[in-house]
Amino acid sequence: MVDLDSLSEEIQSGLVADQGIMETFGLEMVTIDQGVCELTCDVPDELINAKGFAHGSIAFAVMDTACAYALRSAGVSGVTIHGDTHFVRGAGAGDRLFARVEIVSRSHRLATLRGETFLVGPDDERQLSAHGSFVFKLRSQTN
Repeated sequence: MVDLDSLSEEIQSGLVADQGIMETFGLEMVTIDQGVCELTCDVPDELINAKGFAHGSIAFAVMDTACAYALRSAGVSGVTIHGDTHFVRGAGAGDRLFARVEIVSRSHRLATLRGETFLVGPDDERQLSAHGSFVFKLRSQTN
């Protein structure tokens, strides 16, 4: 996991502001650097639907949150204006998810990011669970 003290003041303040989101989804930052962010979480019982699968909102939320931090690591901040998620494999209660997001392109006003969420098995093997693309409207320079 990332040493939070090693992060920029801007990223640390974002984590404080996003504490509710981070706690609700049990998100932990693994990597954040140069337009890339990796997060992990364990699927909470409260997000399991009637069929025993994790609600899709968790895969979306993990990737969407990682997008915001990938942007912050590149010196900008923004808000999601579009998110397109494709679900490949369902997760269950207690399953570990790992998400990786990277900036694909960036202009003065918009950024496009690509993300993947994986189920992490007992031997750390990863199986694709969801993938998506996100468009963020950029709001300000952070650096």
